[in-house]
Amino acid sequence: MVKRSNHFSRTGFTLVELLVVIAIIGVLVGLLLPAVQAAREAARRMSCSNNMKQLGLAMHNYHDTLGTFPLGSYNLREAWPASGSNWRALLLPFIEQDPLHNQLSFSATSSFMAGGAAGANALRENEVLRRLSVATYRCPSSAIPVFENPPGANNQEGAMMVSYVGIQGAARPVPGADPNRGTFDLGHGWSSENGMLFPNGTIKMRDVTDGLSNTMILSDQSGLVAGRNRTSNYYGGWMGSRHPRSVSSGSSWDLWQTGTTCVRFSPNSQIVQTGATEAMYRNNTVINSMHQAGINVAIADGSVKFITDSIDFMLLKSMCCRYDSVPIEMP
Repeated sequence: MVKRSNHFSRTGFTLVELLVVIAIIGVLVGLLLPAVQAAREAARRMSCSNNMKQLGLAMHNYHDTLGTFPLGSYNLREAWPASGSNWRALLLPFIEQDPLHNQLSFSATSSFMAGGAAGANALRENEVLRRLSVATYRCPSSAIPVFENPPGANNQEGAMMVSYVGIQGAARPVPGADPNRGTFDLGHGWSSENGMLFPNGTIKMRDVTDGLSNTMILSDQSGLVAGRNRTSNYYGGWMGSRHPRSVSSGSSWDLWQTGTTCVRFSPNSQIVQTGATEAMYRNNTVINSMHQAGINVAIADGSVKFITDSIDFMLLKSMCCRYDSVPIEMP
């Protein structure tokens, strides 16, 4: 007679074993996740650096073609609404955006303000630029929505929030023998023309007496200040300056503009200063990013560097000035 056993062989996991395995997997994921996130951010930072490299080379191609670096921002008439744009639109043919550039009118009747002035050219340009994103002008690390209209902005129709800003120069005190050289109070913080890209004026390579390899021309500007977008994109990224006058033309005359900044604060500063950084159209908007502990900057020789938030501030100012004659050691 065959006896039946009351014992069965175990073929699965007990609940305790399963919980142990899940706990181990959780620990491994917890250990690996920061590394994965760091790798992703490193890739995004490299992509941002490549964007700035393209823009730096485009600046040189622009100079080779037209004999100067582009206007930082500009206007072609005194009356409002403004008719101009900034270096971002001027550079389009040199970053393989000829078809887009050809749809825009660079004349005294044009407007690069989304939802701007009436008129055939203005309306056509606003239609072209509305909800239009140019990949080279977008930092992949930025959390700012590409067509955002944040509090204090005037971007109701959704022009692009550009992630890169031109360097007007440095605010007072300026490095060198004259702490005021090339700087002016024009009603919206310090304005300057001691750098590479400034309102209603252009320079040639020969004007960069400190040397192209010692002078910044562009910076990241894709982060937040006190939790808000305060980048130089008030009407979106394509608007120009309020007036057609040069920065050095005289006393305070209400210069506000888009696309450039006069560097007055450290990278990723969280200072909100009325008349300087609190509004997107001011002249001292902060250079910043969402990269870890620093920002990418384009140097006028076409190279790109990563500078940390802890950079010596007077060294940063020297990098922003093209003619202060102060010897510097690039970071």
